Amino acid sequence: MNSEWESMTIDELFKLRELMQDVLSSKLKAKKAELERRLQILNQPSSDVGPTKSHNP
Repeated sequence: MNSEWESMTIDELFKLRELMQDVLSSKLKAKKAELERRLQILNQPSSDVGPTKSHNP
C-alpha cells in the first residue's frame, strides 16, 4: 500500500484528502443529526413517551 501513496502526485494526494474530508464531514453531520434527534426523544416529558402500565391489581 505504501507504493500506492508514494506513486501519487501531490495534487492527487491533495484531491484525495479533500474527498476524504468531504465524506467524513457528511458522515459526522448525519451522525450529529441522529444523536440530536435521539436526545430530543429522551428529553421529552414522560407523559409524551407513550402509554404506561397500570400497577393496580
